[in-house]
Amino acid sequence: MDGTDSHGDSRARNSAGEVGLRFAVVVALVGATFTIPAPTHAQTVEQFYRGRSINLIVGFNPGGAYDPYARTLARHLPKHLPGAPNIVVKNMQGAGSVIAANHLYNVSPKDGSEIGIIAGSAAGEPIFGIRPTKFDGQKFTWLGSANNEISGCVAWHTSPFYTMDDLFKHEMLVGSSGTSNLQFPLAMNAVLGTRMKPVRGYVGSSSILLAIERGEVQGFCGTVQTIVGSQRPDWFREKKVRMLVNIGYERLAQMGDAPFVLDYAKTEDDKRVLRLIFGWTIMGRPFLAPPGVPADRKAALRAAFDATVHDPEFLDDAARQHLDVLPVSGADVDKFLAAAYATPKPLVERAAKILAASE
Repeated sequence: MDGTDSHGDSRARNSAGEVGLRFAVVVALVGATFTIPAPTHAQTVEQFYRGRSINLIVGFNPGGAYDPYARTLARHLPKHLPGAPNIVVKNMQGAGSVIAANHLYNVSPKDGSEIGIIAGSAAGEPIFGIRPTKFDGQKFTWLGSANNEISGCVAWHTSPFYTMDDLFKHEMLVGSSGTSNLQFPLAMNAVLGTRMKPVRGYVGSSSILLAIERGEVQGFCGTVQTIVGSQRPDWFREKKVRMLVNIGYERLAQMGDAPFVLDYAKTEDDKRVLRLIFGWTIMGRPFLAPPGVPADRKAALRAAFDATVHDPEFLDDAARQHLDVLPVSGADVDKFLAAAYATPKPLVERAAKILAASE
């Protein structure tokens, strides 16, 4: 009888087989590790936009003050953006464009396939908290503004108001339909001590201009170049109105000899309050994308916007529609909003009280 342990041999063979199997599995896994295909490179900007349609969300009704800028930009921007995408304009009006801003911030894809235009004043609304918003204006991807709104106060040529100083001496009736043509005189009264009396109830800027011609009011404050320049261009040309003061974030050479409103502020705090209320004029027709757009697409969108607003064909198109174009870069919009959002709370509360009176 053979004394060899057959069971032991069997166990040894099984053990060796298991080791071999495990070794084969490890080798297979290691081999698989080295044969997994390398990830493809990310799309270039041109590859992303080629054959694509971009949505351009307009925060106002068709045919309003913002819609023509959007449609004009949509016709000319594609040739300056790599891939030359088609641009589809979509109107999303409501709450002074806050609805569109909320959508762009929270709903729109953050890949550069959706851009928009909102009111410049809407970007700062979260600072004041007067009405609910669902965005932080600093975090949008700002492409730039097609216009730095030339703003101020004008008086009819037959009125007794010749200079800014007259606004401190006599009560001036100014027409108001809401927004800037109410906020501006209220802010100047509260901070500087002017004596303007807003006459409310007019429906739109055209009714205010008609009221001035009829003698119902003596002038108005607001985005005068856009309103008068487009609806009554003869007023400036024939000196039917007097420009009393330049209102805005900074002095504009286009306002000629008109004094600058901030020069009348007595303290630095007064200047900051007025700058917080008037400053949005630097971004009179601002274009933006959601936060978080990839850096290369953000750079491409900004470069395309800058090229478009300086494109002679775009400028000719805008001029035919009487659209003012005084471009502001996305970087300058960022700079303004960073300063606005950093305003100390007591000054914000002062400004908010003034704005609340215009609601």
